[in-house]
Amino acid sequence: MNAPISYSRGAQSGAALPFVLLLLLIVTILGVASMRGAIMQERMASNTAARGMAFQVAEAGLRQAEIIVRDGTVTFPASGCSAGRCAMMAAPATPAWMAAGFWTTGAGFQTGTAVSVGSVSVSPRFVIENFGQVTTASSGAGVGIDMGKPPPSAGATQSVFRITSYASTPNGAEVVLQSLYRR
Repeated sequence: MNAPISYSRGAQSGAALPFVLLLLLIVTILGVASMRGAIMQERMASNTAARGMAFQVAEAGLRQAEIIVRDGTVTFPASGCSAGRCAMMAAPATPAWMAAGFWTTGAGFQTGTAVSVGSVSVSPRFVIENFGQVTTASSGAGVGIDMGKPPPSAGATQSVFRITSYASTPNGAEVVLQSLYRR
């Protein structure tokens, strides 16, 4: 018969505990890294949604200002900006809306009708700048972009406006849009 195999406690070195602790450390590091990646993805998705919301509101402000220009008589101050109207400026000058704090002070812009995007309601801000007048080509102006009015006839003089619309969301996304409008 064979003798039973016996192990003495003195011969064991306890390698299982450091091995398991090392394995636990590696799994913890992988878990923390994946959580940080998921949090970063969530932040990026939130920022993309906020920017999309700000873009929609700024575009709505652009359309509101274009309707004001199309349907009404627009008067401009002699210089600077007042109530969303800006006087024509010399070529090298910087537009007033580019000044730091212009969109937050409330001094020169006009606030448009609030737009509800999701559960948040945001109001666009815009300015209409006088860009002078232009005369259309003598051969005719072609088809106009604004379908709300007929295209200008050949040789007609039109006023040109630059409309700048700004929107910011509660979580900090900001968008500025511009368009040139002839009337």
